[in-house]
Amino acid sequence: MTNRKEYTYGSIIVIQRQDYKWGIINKEGIEIVPFGKYNWIDGFDQGLARVRKGVYADSKWGIINEKGEEVLPVEYDNIWNFLGKNRYSIKIIKNGITKEICLHDLNPELPIKCVDKESEYYTDYYSENRHYEQYAGSYAQDVMGYSDEEIDDAFEGDPSLYWNID
Repeated sequence: MTNRKEYTYGSIIVIQRQDYKWGIINKEGIEIVPFGKYNWIDGFDQGLARVRKGVYADSKWGIINEKGEEVLPVEYDNIWNFLGKNRYSIKIIKNGITKEICLHDLNPELPIKCVDKESEYYTDYYSENRHYEQYAGSYAQDVMGYSDEEIDDAFEGDPSLYWNID
């Protein structure tokens, strides 16, 4: 019996081997990302996946495409989860500075939905008056994807009340 875990995304397979090393192969078995290059590989969404090198406080994050190319170098302290979130942009954090990046800039095949916040034209996503600032770092926001407004409404401003959802 093997402890190997496999996650299939289209024609690629993300694998965590029995020795806990992560890698990516295609359906033909050709290695795309060598095992052990990253300490962790997230699932692919919109042709992109978060990757992490290092562990705990010393870890750094980046983003790869389905070819295994780093489209965002592994040098960030945190990259917001976008897997299954249907987001057009995400926040990245480096040296305490938070920036928002457009996923289209990392995968040009994606639609252009991001516009500079200072522009009179704002993203479709944020035009719905969704914000991810006040409760950044909370499970309800970073993992589950609830906006500040949703946390204020559904959780009475306390993201720790997430456990109480039916």
